[in-house]
Amino acid sequence: RAADLVGDDTAAINAFKANPALAFSQFSRGSKAKSGAATPENGSGATTPNSVLDQIDGHLAAQLKRLGKHDAKTKMRALFELKAYIDEHTWETGLEGMMLAWPPLFRRHVFDPDRRVRASVVQVHADLVEKIGRRLAAQLRLVIGPWMAAYFDPHREVARTARHAFETVFSEAKRKEVFVFCSGELLEFATDNIVNQTVETMSDARFTDEQEMRSKYEHVVGASFGVLGLVIEETESKQLMERQAEFDVVLENKRTLDMIGSPSSYIRRSVYRLIRAMMLKCPELAATSHVALARALLKHCFSDSDPNAHGDMWDAVLLTTKNFPRVWISDGSGKKGPSPASRMFEFLRARCRLAPTISYPSVLALLANLPAEALDAPSFQQQFDAALWHGATESTDGSRSAHQGSRSAHREGVALVTAICECSAFLWTRTLKSTSDSDVVAA
Repeated sequence: RAADLVGDDTAAINAFKANPALAFSQFSRGSKAKSGAATPENGSGATTPNSVLDQIDGHLAAQLKRLGKHDAKTKMRALFELKAYIDEHTWETGLEGMMLAWPPLFRRHVFDPDRRVRASVVQVHADLVEKIGRRLAAQLRLVIGPWMAAYFDPHREVARTARHAFETVFSEAKRKEVFVFCSGELLEFATDNIVNQTVETMSDARFTDEQEMRSKYEHVVGASFGVLGLVIEETESKQLMERQAEFDVVLENKRTLDMIGSPSSYIRRSVYRLIRAMMLKCPELAATSHVALARALLKHCFSDSDPNAHGDMWDAVLLTTKNFPRVWISDGSGKKGPSPASRMFEFLRARCRLAPTISYPSVLALLANLPAEALDAPSFQQQFDAALWHGATESTDGSRSAHQGSRSAHREGVALVTAICECSAFLWTRTLKSTSDSDVVAA
């Protein structure tokens, strides 16, 4: 079948080398055009599939094919050649064909385990989209998902290149229009990665070791949560609410809830940031999912032992509590397990999981947003004070302080003393006010 379709057509042979699946789809469309059947391309005078394939010359096809190799050196050499190809060609002399073949290759390699390959792939993509400009529109929806995911690459160079390319191609006024235009594709891209994909489906175990497979999975999932947060930040609330059902597919999914407690700090921070974006921009988006989402957050967040994640974690906790304070109250379901308040007390007893300078300043804000039912629970104030003072004892332990610099120890001490004073004053003031109000009523 391949021989019959290709024949002696050099352009077709090159297209097949570059991307067999794409080439076959174009052969089918091209044969209809040759038969004289009416097509949109013929009727409008637009570029035909065959003329696009003519732009995939032998050199381009060879380099695109080399990207399919499994060793990083071969991919790096191919990407170097592709970068040079972009510099030397125009839309008419080859870039149209390259853009046709590029989307599936970009999506595959933008998550390569080797950061050098990722950096080169995003740089080639940046060079290509910047050079073709407005002609990108026809393929934009095919590349937008992995392009936005590159914003959240753990390697700063990759993220910076991806963002700069987007801001170069689209003016500030056009960027929000892009998110509206591509919102469906972005949600589909992120949802599929989070809800459907697994470690095994994202990598080929025959050529990738287990650690690289796990690393790639964490990268893709974390970046996909980042894409959802970006969509929320860049889209108007009214338009977001029109897609609430699509967001619920992710927000109510058990995988998402479990990922709040993921062993990967990168994934946890991505989920925290998604929750923060949603609670800041459009908390109504979580109207149907907030109970399960918030309870999962409060179940896992106070066990997070990565100090680098605590800033994002507290943003998510405080904003969720502010918008949905009743998640701190028992739902009456009878489910066993520590209450959110008990988990918070344990967190304070553990000296805020070794991040006191980040966490102590947030404790007062949390108390101020807790519902009265939580604050008035039996022995809440006594347990809170005991947990806070126990953490203070931990922070002054000589074995801990020995390896800390004096400045770090001083900052921790200031944060602790401030937290004790402010929180105690808040709870005492509240108790006095409640007692005073009761006396007035009794009189």
